[in-house]
Order: sequence, then C-alpha cells, then structure tokens
Amino acid sequence: MGPGTFQRVTAERAVVLGGPAAILLQVAHPLVAQGVAVHSDYAAGPAHRLLGTLQAALTVTFGDTEQARAAARAVGAQHARVRGTTREDVPGTPAGTPYRANDPHLALWVHATLVWTARRVVERYLGRALDAGERERHWRGSAPFARLFAVPDAVLPASAAAFEEYWEQAVAALVVTPGARRVAADLLTLRTLPPLPGASALVRAVTADLLPATVADAYGLARTPARRAAVAATRAVLTGARPLLPRRVALWPHALVAERRLAAAPG
Repeated sequence: MGPGTFQRVTAERAVVLGGPAAILLQVAHPLVAQGVAVHSDYAAGPAHRLLGTLQAALTVTFGDTEQARAAARAVGAQHARVRGTTREDVPGTPAGTPYRANDPHLALWVHATLVWTARRVVERYLGRALDAGERERHWRGSAPFARLFAVPDAVLPASAAAFEEYWEQAVAALVVTPGARRVAADLLTLRTLPPLPGASALVRAVTADLLPATVADAYGLARTPARRAAVAATRAVLTGARPLLPRRVALWPHALVAERRLAAAPG
C-alpha cells in the first residue's frame, strides 16, 4: 500500500517554508507563548529549534514503529518539564492561569498548526490544491501523528469539516502578545554564514502570505506590494521547478527511506 495524502504532503521538502508560520501560530496562543517565554530561548538559535521540531515530526511520520515511538517519547519528556502559570493578563487569559505543554488542548493546537501550514504550503507554493476528499484523507491521515504527540481522540476533530470549524474558532481567539512578537523577531531574522542578502525579507514575505490575515496583521507582517511580488516570484519558481526535480531533491530522505522499507516488507 502506498503512502496516504498526509504522508505525500509531509514528504515535500517545501513544507519547511511553513515552519515560521506554524511557530508564530503556536505562540499566538497565550499559554503556548508563556511556556516558550519561560522554558525556551528562540533568540539563542531559532533556526536550530525549528529544524529540531521538523526532525521530530518527520521521524514520527516516516520512521518505523520504534523510531516513531522514541521520537514521541523524547518530545513528551521535553513537554513534561514545561508547566507553570501565566504572569500577565491577556484578553481571555488572566494572570495566574495554569499551563502545561502536555495539556491535550494545547497539544491539539500545536498539531493543528503543523498540519494546516504543511497543507497550505503544498497548495499555495506547489500548485497542488487538495479537493474535499483529499483534505478529508489528509486530516484523517494525521490522526496517528496526533496520538503519538499525546492528542487524545476525545479532543481530535473527527473530520476535515470539524477540523476547519475548530481552526476558525481557534484562530479567532488568538492573541499576539509582546512575548510572541519577540519570538517572531528572532525567528524571522535569519543568521546565516555567509549572510544571504534578502533572505530574511523573503522569509517574512512568505510567512505573511501563509498566515491567516488577522494573525499576520497582529504580528505587523503586512502584505505589502514588495512582499506580494516576492511571494508571486517564489510561487512561480517552485511550481515550475517541482515537476522537474528528482525525487531525492524534492522529498525528505525520511520519506524515501520509508518508501523503501515498505517496498521490502513481505506481502
């Protein structure tokens, strides 16, 4: 049996474009933002932390059973240490509100941001709009990924339509705090050696394009004419190049290894 829609979407290297947007959506939830502020330090290495999250997600999605469980256990152990109470009043979240990273509803929100941004990248930057059936299969295919990251079935939307309803309500309740803006400033400033002129501007443009408009505006990521032009050029390059790229270039190695493992399995 070949890979499902969820695996095919996640296999694309291009989904890394959605990493910053996913992180900014996550920390726009005040309880996530507080956990990050107290227990993490994006300023010290935002790209490294982003790639660490991506590595865990790919291992869970494409690793064998033991690899997936080990990655999930490692993430769970990290999350078990992240707990406390909020320190500032935020609309809808008064100071003193308890938080813990392994709270099922917070885990669902983090899961939702990863699923939503990956799908959005594939649709907007690879020209692969998912029809209703594919969206359903994509969401349902993400369920094992959610369970390994401690999202119980009781809080997981049962269908793509239920997920869209949950998503709209969750996005409407987001609040971009000063702490979230500090994460954004660190995350959207690329520090490469050697420096890549224009790279940070391109990341900001793509992130502004991927985020829901209300969230992008709250982060001060306006869709300016220059950013729209950068997005259009990026989209044109990627949609034109993707059909020409060898699979070893277009897809994550994790997906290719999983494909070979499944092909070699008996029966």
